[in-house]
Amino acid sequence: MEKGKVIQFFKNDHNKLLKTINLLNEEKMIKDIIIENWTVKDIISHISAWNWEVIKATDDVLNNKKPWYIDKNEVEFNKKEIRKRKSWSLKEVINEWHNSYKALLEKIDSLIKDEWKYKSKHKWLNGSFVSIQSLYGYRYLGEGHEGGHAKQIKEYFKIKD
Repeated sequence: MEKGKVIQFFKNDHNKLLKTINLLNEEKMIKDIIIENWTVKDIISHISAWNWEVIKATDDVLNNKKPWYIDKNEVEFNKKEIRKRKSWSLKEVINEWHNSYKALLEKIDSLIKDEWKYKSKHKWLNGSFVSIQSLYGYRYLGEGHEGGHAKQIKEYFKIKD
């Protein structure tokens, strides 16, 4: 997919989650368990952590290093990152999420054509080569990462579009 289309996709995906959480009050976001013992605050913490990780993975791939999560279970990473942000206020978590999203878009936008098309020697578990485009092609529940979690939150709270 073209870089500009990926950026627009990420913007739309971010807005899906933003619109969803804007319908909730703070108590619902920090107390209701949505998935895997995660609250909305935990989900947002998780997304922030992964935004930062994908930025790091972009540099790793461009330097022919294999991102750690290519063939490893990310459960411990998720637990650690959510635990790290447990004591943060909801406002702090949301601010970090916006900052990580902005940094992710800036990272994508900074990539020149050859970098955007770069394929490494490493392979995903499905056998395809890890490329910069594949790092940004992740889909969750038929959406992007943020949109997939927005879908889960909407289902839990029975929010209609």
